[in-house]
Amino acid sequence: MSAKSRSRDADTGAGTSKASIPLDLEGALASIQGINIKALRTVWQEWLDDPPPRCQSKEVLRRLLAWRAQAERFGGLSRDAKRRLKELVAARDRGSTGVAAPSVVLKPGAMLTREWRGVVHRVHVLEDGFALEGKHYPSLSLVARTITGARWSGPRFFGLRRAAATGNDEP
Repeated sequence: MSAKSRSRDADTGAGTSKASIPLDLEGALASIQGINIKALRTVWQEWLDDPPPRCQSKEVLRRLLAWRAQAERFGGLSRDAKRRLKELVAARDRGSTGVAAPSVVLKPGAMLTREWRGVVHRVHVLEDGFALEGKHYPSLSLVARTITGARWSGPRFFGLRRAAATGNDEP
């Protein structure tokens, strides 16, 4: 095991990985931006100690490499995400098309953007509501109503929930 791997394993508690991800992951990911697919495959083998996938697109391989390197370093998908993926696969295998989407959790500091009738609206998520153009709103639906002049579901207006299969984009 290299010194790079040992120090990474000690920092993250990974312990059993054979990967040799560079310590400066951000710099390493920047360094793969301009290289060809053959070089990307070599880097994949060096960093991950696995054969690279057989994809033909250097952009896809670059993104896969970046994701895998970050997953090796920082732990990959959460337990909840893995569970949700298993549920979705099981539903697909059963032929189910009515799998409910998980609810979206908006964290303070996030920004929602929606273009409405040629105007781009940016809404900031706050601890106690939302802000649009410096004005505080207690709910996303009130923000949507302010923008549109009609009663909208705020989460639906901002694309956080799917609309019923009516085919229209009005409230």
